[in-house]
Amino acid sequence: MRVSLRNAAPSAAAVAALALLALLSACNSSEETAPDGSSPGATNQVTPAGQTPPTTDSCTPGDGPPTQGEGSDELSGRIVYVRLVFGCSPDIYIMDANGSNATQLTSDPALDDESDLSPDRTRVVYFTGRGGTAQIHVMNADGSDDRAITSGSGGDTSPRWSPDGSKIAFSRGGGITIMNADGSDVKTLMVPQASGEAEPCRAGSFVGSWAPDGQRIVYYSAVIRSSGSNSFWICSVNIDGSPPEVLVSEPADKLHAEPYWSPDGRSIAFRDDRDGNCALGGTSCNYDIYVLDLETGGQTNITKHPSLDIEPAWSPDGEWIIFASNREDPNFDLYVVRPDGTGLQRILNDPDSKDSYPSWR
Repeated sequence: MRVSLRNAAPSAAAVAALALLALLSACNSSEETAPDGSSPGATNQVTPAGQTPPTTDSCTPGDGPPTQGEGSDELSGRIVYVRLVFGCSPDIYIMDANGSNATQLTSDPALDDESDLSPDRTRVVYFTGRGGTAQIHVMNADGSDDRAITSGSGGDTSPRWSPDGSKIAFSRGGGITIMNADGSDVKTLMVPQASGEAEPCRAGSFVGSWAPDGQRIVYYSAVIRSSGSNSFWICSVNIDGSPPEVLVSEPADKLHAEPYWSPDGRSIAFRDDRDGNCALGGTSCNYDIYVLDLETGGQTNITKHPSLDIEPAWSPDGEWIIFASNREDPNFDLYVVRPDGTGLQRILNDPDSKDSYPSWR
């Protein structure tokens, strides 16, 4: 599970914000289940106004594959992302970095989400709601040899490869966990505390990415209170399990989420709502992409647009940040921008679907 506007149309932004906060609240309980008894993350979609919730009976595949990319040829590498055709559940796709040659990797009627491409581009890890619980799956980058590597009561989401591809970090019931790439040797680095008493960075949390040295993990954490006084943090934790560090905490009541470490280790890109009002009861959202300078602590808004800019990730050379936005398409397309905010380009124009959660290698 993650804090996301997975299916949110702009007209439904306030409703979606309420749903996100409710989902986080479920992960801040002392149990690893949502209020309805389901596993966190198993079916956490927000359906836009006028759309039918996805079911195995009503799902139709839409109008074929995504529109081919329109990014420049200077963009190199491969990108996996999540494509949602409304009326269906999300599936995993892979494409060239300029948005061309998009290929579908999964087609299960259950939710397949939060995919991450391995550093050597040969494997994809993601979480799925197949079987009614959220579990981590790994498959080859062509969609073959798809298999589960976690099992049990569920609540396993936000999987991320380590820089050498030997380990996977993920969120289990709101805690930060790592394991070997085959699912063995599972270790919990941060156990979440109940929301009423949670310390900073020790509430329900979701993995962002690994540091390039493979020794730290950046993640986001939140406490949702019935009083409406909420707290949001971006945090890091060492893989030796030493106490987590708060990286972003202000403004305290504004959402800070989806952090992603730069390849040179000097910066973290993340999503922030400090210029909007997505708090409980809020009426407007204005998510932007920020870059945190880890040496100075400075934070720079690099998108500065009255739209929903979400789910940033870095290019492997550190020259670009990719993100999803609804600035030109209410359903969300994929864009890239330089870390200083210049060079914006839309790389995938896919008007029939919501394209999001990219991973670039």
